[in-house]
Amino acid sequence: MNKDSQIAKKTIQTEIQALKKLSSSFNSSSHFSKAVNLLSKMKGKCLVVGVGKSYIVSLKVSATLSSLGTPSVAFSANDLQHGGLGAIQKNNDVLLIFSVSGESSELNSILKYANRHSVPVIGVSCKAISMLLRYSTIKILLPRVVEAGHSLAPTSSSINFLSWGDSLAITCMKRRKWTNKKFVTTHPSGTLATSLIQVREIMAKGKEIPLISANQTMRFAVKEMSKKKLGVVCCKEKNGKINILTDGDLRRHSNNLYKKKILKVCSKNPTWISDTATALSAIEKMNSLKITSLLVTRNQDINKKIKKIIGVLHLHHCLSRGIK
Repeated sequence: MNKDSQIAKKTIQTEIQALKKLSSSFNSSSHFSKAVNLLSKMKGKCLVVGVGKSYIVSLKVSATLSSLGTPSVAFSANDLQHGGLGAIQKNNDVLLIFSVSGESSELNSILKYANRHSVPVIGVSCKAISMLLRYSTIKILLPRVVEAGHSLAPTSSSINFLSWGDSLAITCMKRRKWTNKKFVTTHPSGTLATSLIQVREIMAKGKEIPLISANQTMRFAVKEMSKKKLGVVCCKEKNGKINILTDGDLRRHSNNLYKKKILKVCSKNPTWISDTATALSAIEKMNSLKITSLLVTRNQDINKKIKKIIGVLHLHHCLSRGIK
């Protein structure tokens, strides 16, 4: 291992030790739960504040809080001092302030404003006797740690701030019972959102379903397939059983096609999927079976011998939503 790699490895090991100290600190403090209670019950938003590197941390913590159901915005302490304090809704909002030393001069006027207007402050610092914790409603004291490389720049302490912020966001998410469905509403784009889309949200349903009686003529079936443009027709027998006629079936039986009975041509064992399954799992199933359509039934009926059809999912339904 060369010298550069040794330094890199030592940096990571130092930060791992810092995280271990952070993890142990949760065993002896109830202040974290108080912070969770405050954010879970607040009527407004959480303003996450920092100075310098701590402001960069606050951007990430604020984004994670908002992403997981706790409304939040990030401010640098400098911006708050120059008009940003007007963003605070008294009696509704909470300030979450990060500072390693807790003595940054930029925080002085902010803390006095918060105290003067009874705005709750969650102060997070590594120094027990500090201006930040003295003025904070909830005092979060994180362990002092060795910065990587014994440098003056915050490294291990920044990692601990980020991890503590993630812990807060995740715990608040659980407290608020933030579900995958709610997550999708705040993440309408991107891989995270598309991976959680359910089959019932994008399937063909109602009059869009190509559904005919199995006693119909083959000519009628072909006409229905062309009309609904899904490459399949669902053929229902008298007992309620659903079979599927695909464009592939038509090609394989093209000779004298219109003289043939539907039940002699269609597939008797179509592949089904639950309406609550994710579209991602549906496309994986289609790819593995080398098919382009799935019949959809309600989740509670998926194991029944005779299923009620409530939709048809085509490969293009998934691809059009960016699910691949």
